[in-house]
Amino acid sequence: MPLPADAFPALPYVPDPHQLVFDDPVFTFFSPHMGGGGLAALRVWRTAEGGHLAIVTERGLGLSITNAAEVITTALSALLPGPLVVLEHWMPGDGADHDRLDQVLVPVGLRPQWRRVWPTPPTNPGHAAYEEWMRSCGHALLAARTP
Repeated sequence: MPLPADAFPALPYVPDPHQLVFDDPVFTFFSPHMGGGGLAALRVWRTAEGGHLAIVTERGLGLSITNAAEVITTALSALLPGPLVVLEHWMPGDGADHDRLDQVLVPVGLRPQWRRVWPTPPTNPGHAAYEEWMRSCGHALLAARTP
């Protein structure tokens, strides 16, 4: 059963997109439940709220970040103190001509859940807030990505 949108933490503000805590273009992960691993780009920033924001970018190599969301989120939570927000990032391709961002939430004892952050249609209840977050820091964070 999908969680309500208010179960997800608010998207945090990142004061300086150029001040990365981690920038790993070859972040590797392994999921014993899925019997394999994968490769992604990982970027992490400190947030104004005292936590961390991680953007994990799909590279199309091995297990997808979607299938390893629980493993990735658990590993990042163990490494990073304070509140953590994880965004799954898909670069343009596969029929889409734009970046896509989904927030990942792994509730204790439940399967991972996602909510679309970018782009969203105007009919999405969070559309205005997501648009504002993208304007205030989201676009700058995506521009800071490792090629």
